Amino acid sequence: MLALLKSRAWQLLALVLAALLLWQSVGHLLALRAADKARADLATERAAAAAAAAETSERYRKLEGTYRENLDTIARESDQAQARATADANAARAAAGRLRGDLADYITANRAAANARAAAGQCAPDTSALDLFAELQRRADERAGALARIADDARSRGASCERGYNVARALTKFD
Repeated sequence: MLALLKSRAWQLLALVLAALLLWQSVGHLLALRAADKARADLATERAAAAAAAAETSERYRKLEGTYRENLDTIARESDQAQARATADANAARAAAGRLRGDLADYITANRAAANARAAAGQCAPDTSALDLFAELQRRADERAGALARIADDARSRGASCERGYNVARALTKFD
């Protein structure tokens, strides 16, 4: 009887071990299946991420191209505005030169008339006020021209900077 009981115990132990081995094998197969599914999911996610990255990269490449084109346009227009301002300043300097010439002609004529009156014995020539007026007008005109050049330059550069900032700001806005 003891031998029968021992043989049954060994059989029962073998069955339990076989069941545990089967259970472990099934668990291993399920783990392998889950690992394969995880690998497939990971590959799918990587492909989707790569496609999204490529799409985003292309969108930013186009945005950068647009930004560079806009900056080139702004620089070109700024140069044109600077050239116009320089031409206007040159025209203003020419007009100021003509005005100074007219003033010099007037002063010459006034001095000649004053000298003629003095020669006729009417009064003594006093041209100091006229000379002072001519000098003040010349200085004021030169200073106004210098300030106008500074203001034109600052306005043109400020407008270019503002437009460049607006283009960069538009670039950073996301849809």
